[in-house]
Amino acid sequence: MTDSRTRPVAASDGAGARRASRPSPRSFPWAVPPGATEDVIRAGRRRWYGGAVFALLWQVLELVAVWNDGRSVEAHVWSTLALFVLYAAYLFAPELMWRSGMRTRVLVLAGIATLAGLLLLAVGPLAVWTWLLVAALTGFVAERAWIAGVGVLSVIAAQLVVAGTLGWDEAVGTGLLFAPIVTVSVGASMLFFGRQREAEDRLDVAQDELTRLAVVEERARFSRDLHDVLGHSLTVVAMKSELAVRLVDVDPARARSEMLDVERLSREALQGLRQAVGGYREADLDAELVSARAALAAAEVDADLPADGAAAARDVRSLFAWVLREGVTNVVRHAAATRVRVTLTRSTLTIEDDGTGDVAGAGDVPGFPSVGGRVGGNGLRGLRERADAVGATVATGTSDLGGFLLRVERKGRR
Repeated sequence: MTDSRTRPVAASDGAGARRASRPSPRSFPWAVPPGATEDVIRAGRRRWYGGAVFALLWQVLELVAVWNDGRSVEAHVWSTLALFVLYAAYLFAPELMWRSGMRTRVLVLAGIATLAGLLLLAVGPLAVWTWLLVAALTGFVAERAWIAGVGVLSVIAAQLVVAGTLGWDEAVGTGLLFAPIVTVSVGASMLFFGRQREAEDRLDVAQDELTRLAVVEERARFSRDLHDVLGHSLTVVAMKSELAVRLVDVDPARARSEMLDVERLSREALQGLRQAVGGYREADLDAELVSARAALAAAEVDADLPADGAAAARDVRSLFAWVLREGVTNVVRHAAATRVRVTLTRSTLTIEDDGTGDVAGAGDVPGFPSVGGRVGGNGLRGLRERADAVGATVATGTSDLGGFLLRVERKGRR
């Protein structure tokens, strides 16, 4: 209910979310907690003066009643002046409260209550209707609910004493006995608005936390995409560059061809990076099969790959493309393999090699024990996150070829 809850949709470091203030218990929108910032105080000031002026409009009825109580004009003038003193004190008292602690606030509230009580001398019993303003001001001490409660009950008790002194029959006839009832309503409204303030503040804190988590999630997604896009491409570029260096003296034509591939892959990596930054990149399985075949050939690895990705269900092709990219990248980087076999069905992609082994402790495919550390890290973790998003599972183990096995499967689909 204050401007402090206005926040950016996203922040680069999540600081906007962490700046959310803890909810202050049971206080009016304008009764900002002690020690609040200038921005919060300005917001509370705008809300206070808007509501306070509206409340004072109802005091026109008090002025009309005072000028029609049968006393002299002089008495009416003095009563009106006394009322305006109270109204001014009510209107500007919060200026003493916003930057003060609870003790000062209680003292200011007690001063206003005393001034309202003294109106009995100038206005008479009709002054009890001005005590509603004192009940409203208890919103500034509502952070201590018992103090606010005592304040409202004291006002009600004083009104009942005045009504009893005047006489119950006369109090009913003049309507003064309704003042305690209205004061109860004001007190109940204060409690309601206080609870609403608390609930809204808690909601804002929760929304800020969701914003922070969204920023964290977006960071994770972006870093995962960068890893998947650049990791594979740069690995292939490095392999082809090394091959070109070896061939430049013995087979210049093939070395030139390899360097042309390096140029092409570099451009593709740059384009993939641009698409990842834009958040629109969707991996293509057919393209990844072509790229995998080229990368394995450059690494001089015998590859058994599907001709295309038509066998895979359409809703898992993007996932399979990312898995294929990561799997082939790790074969080229770490496996020391001479053979790779990729098997593709409607709901499953399996990558096997005859290299040095699998992820440390990752042997989670039944029947495939773990045989040592090789992959893991950000790549495999990113694949698991992608698979979870579409209801698939990623498993690793030892392949029939004697090396590493990587499998992703969409459950319930064949």
